[in-house]
Amino acid sequence: MAVLVDLIWSEAAGGHVKFWERAAGGAAGLAGLDLTVFFAAAADGEHVLAPNVRYRLLRPVFGTQRLPFLSHVPDHTDLAPYHPRLARALAGHDVIHTTDAYFAYARTAERVARRRRLPLVNSVHTDTPGYTRLYTAETVRRRLGTGWLARLLLDRLHVDARAERGKLRRLARHQAMCRFVLGPRDDDLERARRVLPAERVLRLPRGLELDRFHPRWRDRAWLAAKLSISPETPVVLCVGRVNVGKNVMTLAEAVRQLVDGGETLVLVCAGEGEDRARVEALLGPHARCPGVVTGDDMARLYASADLLAHPSEIETYANVVTEGMAAGLPALVSARGTARERVSGGQSGAAAGVVVEGGASAWAAAIAALLRDPARRAALGRAARAETERVFTDWRAVVAEKLLPVWTAAARAR
Repeated sequence: MAVLVDLIWSEAAGGHVKFWERAAGGAAGLAGLDLTVFFAAAADGEHVLAPNVRYRLLRPVFGTQRLPFLSHVPDHTDLAPYHPRLARALAGHDVIHTTDAYFAYARTAERVARRRRLPLVNSVHTDTPGYTRLYTAETVRRRLGTGWLARLLLDRLHVDARAERGKLRRLARHQAMCRFVLGPRDDDLERARRVLPAERVLRLPRGLELDRFHPRWRDRAWLAAKLSISPETPVVLCVGRVNVGKNVMTLAEAVRQLVDGGETLVLVCAGEGEDRARVEALLGPHARCPGVVTGDDMARLYASADLLAHPSEIETYANVVTEGMAAGLPALVSARGTARERVSGGQSGAAAGVVVEGGASAWAAAIAALLRDPARRAALGRAARAETERVFTDWRAVVAEKLLPVWTAAARAR
């Protein structure tokens, strides 16, 4: 198996990369599978996880890092139409699994699959069309401000919406070449069913490290030492990119309203992003932006906070909400985000958080209501942990019972 992830492999990488890191860990030692996960990197190399699992790292042919006007995008990729080193490396594989449909790896996979008559599998991990719309508009505003030309491009010509539609067309063309497509959202599945038979469109499975993300790791003394937050101060945690894509400034403005109204709390934004400085400037001593937090420190941070706030409206899944729920955190999520069903009760009917509809004032009201009601916070946290235990299994089971059968079926159809 070859899995292609056309993003930079780093500790700061988002949920798309993390999904395949965890799936690769679950595949280690699994009989009947030899797995190579391809990532982009600054230099070519190999990282061996087990005799049957490895990462191959490849330098981009034409990475977006080389374009100054794209310096603000959250993840860099390879814009080349073809990656010769990847094409050579794919020789000898039985199935190629693409995890996007747009950039160098996916385009190279199409050519190799046609030439060698190899089956393709595709999975959706990022709302690339939605992000394209958002960052096209952001790029126009950064380069042109709010003048007449920017208004012409966005309000009259709608270049952001056109860019989004172009990505959707590209996604359809790629998925039509695939044997199977796996998607996390109903919308993703419906799009794929327009170009493939329904039986070849499947829900993308996910695992969860239930021992790592657990309420028992709560440690306010550690948090006080790490981030200088007193044990008595309520902590609102936001995890992920600190940028417009995650809608972080709406949350920061909500906290500012609460502080101005006399509330005592601290917003912790764990992640990198161009809005870190804006959050810190707006909130001063009521904000902590430690950058990327990893490993056991991330598990302690989840468990040591008082609630998780996730205002993102453009995403395919939101791993951080599930991890926070496993750590016993009540979650506040956007009504326009994908995590709303997980916190509103799901199949169990027990709410694990609050769905917020509206802007900064709505977020401020929702945060204040939970901070003033510790009994409700505790009940929501218990329900959150119970829901993750009911729904999720470990990554080894996900690979063995969900992904491997799909790959095997694709290989048999070669």
